[in-house]
Amino acid sequence: MLKEYLKVMKALSDGNRTKIVKMLALKEMCVCEMQAALKMAQPSVSKHLKILEEAGLVESRKDGMWVNYSLPKKTGNFICQTYA
Repeated sequence: MLKEYLKVMKALSDGNRTKIVKMLALKEMCVCEMQAALKMAQPSVSKHLKILEEAGLVESRKDGMWVNYSLPKKTGNFICQTYA
């Protein structure tokens, strides 16, 4: 459990990844939308998304040529459970 917690904290320690999570709290987005909003190169955004996905903070959904990202639908809140 501590290992998962540390993975989440490390993922959120980067400002750009925190911004991505905040944007995804508003709506599902593709990489190109996040790229434009963050003014970053596509490979950089994709790298951040991979880290967030590995930490369980975002999920992806293939839609034709596009991959859309959103916050997980699961109701469990790992961070709050850790402090309970």
